[in-house]
Amino acid sequence: MAQAAKRPYIPELDLVRAFGILAVIMIHATSSVVASYDHQAALYPLYVFLNTAAKFAVPVFIFLSGFVLFYNYYDKPFTAGTIGQFYKKRMSKILIPFLLFSVFYFAYTRYVQFGFVDVQTFIGYFTTTKFLNMLLSGKTYTHLYFVIIIIQFYAISPLLLYAVKKFPFLSKHIVWIGMLVQWLFVYKLAGQWGVKSPGSYCFTYMLYFTAGAFIGIYYMKLAPWINLARDTATPRKIAAAIGMWALFLASSLLLFYFHYENRLYKTAVINTDLLEMIDEVRCITAGILLLQVSYSVYAAWNKAVVRALVHIGATSFGIYLVHPFILNLYRKTSSIGDPILYHAWVVGGFLAALLIPWAIVSLSAPIKWHWLLFGPLPTRKKKTNAPVQPGIEA
Repeated sequence: MAQAAKRPYIPELDLVRAFGILAVIMIHATSSVVASYDHQAALYPLYVFLNTAAKFAVPVFIFLSGFVLFYNYYDKPFTAGTIGQFYKKRMSKILIPFLLFSVFYFAYTRYVQFGFVDVQTFIGYFTTTKFLNMLLSGKTYTHLYFVIIIIQFYAISPLLLYAVKKFPFLSKHIVWIGMLVQWLFVYKLAGQWGVKSPGSYCFTYMLYFTAGAFIGIYYMKLAPWINLARDTATPRKIAAAIGMWALFLASSLLLFYFHYENRLYKTAVINTDLLEMIDEVRCITAGILLLQVSYSVYAAWNKAVVRALVHIGATSFGIYLVHPFILNLYRKTSSIGDPILYHAWVVGGFLAALLIPWAIVSLSAPIKWHWLLFGPLPTRKKKTNAPVQPGIEA
């Protein structure tokens, strides 16, 4: 317990969350453009690039979840009290918002599809097995599957913590174990078991979670390599950073090439299994590099901009829950045919999906029961030796 208390609070993690939620909104704001815009238009490659480049978002949030959980709990005693506190903090502040927003989005989609006939009919929609199945799989709206994945990771995290504490040698190999579990599930078991939506199960993302867990466990040793400060940089650290950036950029360009060619010519220029591995490289390096970038931004950028980004990161779970509804309403406005106005309309969608949910969540902070809808919201913190507060990694 004493060792855990010495681990410093890391405010830069909220910057990682901010970049993550910006990437999520970028994916959703450009998805309809990538699907329906003229594929021969001059700016179409840019939209495909932005949409593809941002798709590290979900794996990075899962990476961050593994990092935060193991950073906070690896050195703590594995007791019934600790585990009870773990579940109370996380499940109560993520499960209730998930349930409430699942009901909201299901009600909204029923209303859009069928209109409102009467109260009895409307309530009847929620008494069907269809609603129950959609609720349990996070499919009452397209983005809620991610919350189900996080809940699954929260459910198994104490078991993983117990394993690495009981058998310490496992902590050094946790990334490889996670990779084998992910590959076994994705390439073999999902097909054998007839899993219809592998992306709704945590095993599909086990590599990212365990990679974050590894860095969380050994953070005090790895931090000087990730936070490449000018006064502590060495040739080996610089070479490692260059290698990491090279892997990230190369894998990102390969993925863009695949998706662009696929959109234009309906051809797969890269084997899909190989593409999956390329994406794994891109997502792992993205998680590490976003930590590195966040250190630099926190230290060097304008303080007002940094405070804004930190606040976006701290409210990212609420923004994540609300933004698809705002974007759906925004898309009901007309996108004028003039190319310049159309591109401005797309940018407007991105800004609306970010700023309106951010304002809604921020304004709810003084309300006592805000966590029922949006989970924990930010409080003023100083960079002290207090352990990092996990909050919600969504």
